[in-house]
Amino acid sequence: MSITLTTAKHPPRAWKFQRVAEAEELFKQSCPKEHIDSKRLIGKSFTEDLFDTSHVSASENGFVWAVFHAYSHHHNLLLLPEDVWFTILSQLSFFIIAHSEELRHLFVSHKGTVHLEVSTNETLDTVDFGGMALAMLELMQKRIVNPDLRNWIMPAFSTTTASDEVVAAIIIMGSMQKYFSYEFALRCGIPSVTLLGECEDWALMVTKLAQLAHLGDEPARFAQLLRPVLNNFVASFDNPESPDTLSFWSKCADRRGGGSGPTYLTGWISVFCFWGNDGKLLCPESILPECSRGFQARNTEYRPDQALSRRINTDKVPSGLCIRSGYS
Repeated sequence: MSITLTTAKHPPRAWKFQRVAEAEELFKQSCPKEHIDSKRLIGKSFTEDLFDTSHVSASENGFVWAVFHAYSHHHNLLLLPEDVWFTILSQLSFFIIAHSEELRHLFVSHKGTVHLEVSTNETLDTVDFGGMALAMLELMQKRIVNPDLRNWIMPAFSTTTASDEVVAAIIIMGSMQKYFSYEFALRCGIPSVTLLGECEDWALMVTKLAQLAHLGDEPARFAQLLRPVLNNFVASFDNPESPDTLSFWSKCADRRGGGSGPTYLTGWISVFCFWGNDGKLLCPESILPECSRGFQARNTEYRPDQALSRRINTDKVPSGLCIRSGYS
């Protein structure tokens, strides 16, 4: 049960500080530096009608300045457990970041930073970033040495909401930034894939790859990269709803980079861009003889990991035409 204390005899005064009218303005005034560095506000934990039904003021430290202004200007003060707990966690975050190496053994067993990625097929406008943050926390928990750390940090008060849990997850991510790097990948995703013909047709294509090795070491490497990709095409007939099949198709293509630099095509589709129009390798690598141990060590039947590590400059994606250089 909540409790109200009468701590002074004078009556309360009305709140007269500036009122913000929208989420973008709240972000700008609460986090001015971050607002300058950002491109756009992509999510919020409240509805726009909050600004119509409540007097919302911006603050760079909500709890500290709320207490100060309530005391200095005779305002009633209403506090949630989360207000205080998040302020404590934010303070602790600064300490952990500043002393990351001294404290490393208390949090993780690895050296440097480990990259963590959470992916979804949602778009920037539809993705649930709160859910993504909680999923990232689950990945972090697998690498944090103290299994009780997550439960200790997460609020579990009678007033705790789903949004509060997301806030706590983000604070944890910030505190652990010297140990982890984070990536939220929004996969465009293909709604459905239809493979025409029979399964045997696609299996036949896999057997045809063996002939490429007779043309030289580069074609042999081409076949080696293609094999796990085409095998997954075949597996799509046998296990169309398996997690492995769905994961394979979610990794077909992506576009990275941009800005003032080049953009790159990644995903297993990059294997189909092995040579440029000039017949030279688009993704330079060490081409090993097919008979070598190094080549054999690269063989894989269903895991297109080597294909996924490739990237092709989008300006150099080869033509799909077969061009004749001259006529007689």
